[in-house]
Amino acid sequence: MIVERTCPRCGTTFYEASPRTPGRPRRWCSRECRRSASEERRAAAGGAGAVTCVAPEISLDQHVVAVLESPAACRRVLRQVQEWEANGALNGAKWSGVAAEFVRLRRSAAPALTWLRSR
Repeated sequence: MIVERTCPRCGTTFYEASPRTPGRPRRWCSRECRRSASEERRAAAGGAGAVTCVAPEISLDQHVVAVLESPAACRRVLRQVQEWEANGALNGAKWSGVAAEFVRLRRSAAPALTWLRSR
């Protein structure tokens, strides 16, 4: 018979064969969870509180500003979009707006590129 268990630390579901060989049933999903739980209990016994890392929420506009402020990031984005366009990855409905903007950008840049090539 297989018994479904849930790790009390991370909530992962794991399975254990039952009846098991002598000993206690498994409580933790992995060695890492067992060790981490032990460390957390030891720290709590010493008066320390649990530490939770919270990533700050960053809006899409903040990401856009960060890319636009970096010439290297702008180059990477333009090269990636150009590669997607060449591979046909922009043909889907999801990317139609990006494809339209890329075509518009290419048309507006064409006169400048012609002038640069003639020099």
